[in-house]
Amino acid sequence: MAELRATPQLIDNALQPGDFIKAREWNQVADHINRQNSGVDGPRQLPNAADLQNVTQIGRFRIKFIEGEYLVCVEWNGATEGTQQFNVARPFLLRTSNLAHNGVTFVYTDNVTRTASKVGEDDETQVIVPAYVVDDEIVALKGITRGTGAIGTGNTIVVWQDLNIDARAWAKQAT
Repeated sequence: MAELRATPQLIDNALQPGDFIKAREWNQVADHINRQNSGVDGPRQLPNAADLQNVTQIGRFRIKFIEGEYLVCVEWNGATEGTQQFNVARPFLLRTSNLAHNGVTFVYTDNVTRTASKVGEDDETQVIVPAYVVDDEIVALKGITRGTGAIGTGNTIVVWQDLNIDARAWAKQAT
């Protein structure tokens, strides 16, 4: 078993253009990185101090309008609503841009109703259960790496994502 020792300086900081690095030195760098990545508490993504793009936030909101891709919401602290509106992306499978999934195709009647069709089976009218209702509270997340994938009005990027804590899903509409 190899003995543990302090990590030596892997590469001399005085490299100049045209200098060569030996394979042994590159292997030391690779070994060092592998040791860092195999630990219980590996490397972490740090926020960019200039623009804080990687900072994650969680917020409470109340729904004010229901769109096909997103919900128009205001902040909510349990007693008072904020005045600024935020677009909050619906979960991907609850968006009206989702036209097919797992062999089933969808045609949307409105933002909360669709017809599901599968070859060889009867069509089914579906609604979201529990329904999105104006003034319902949701919890959303901001700061998702690679974004939500939702686009708002005016081709704006939707940065908040509904965490779907109420476990909403499409279900057969009761008759």
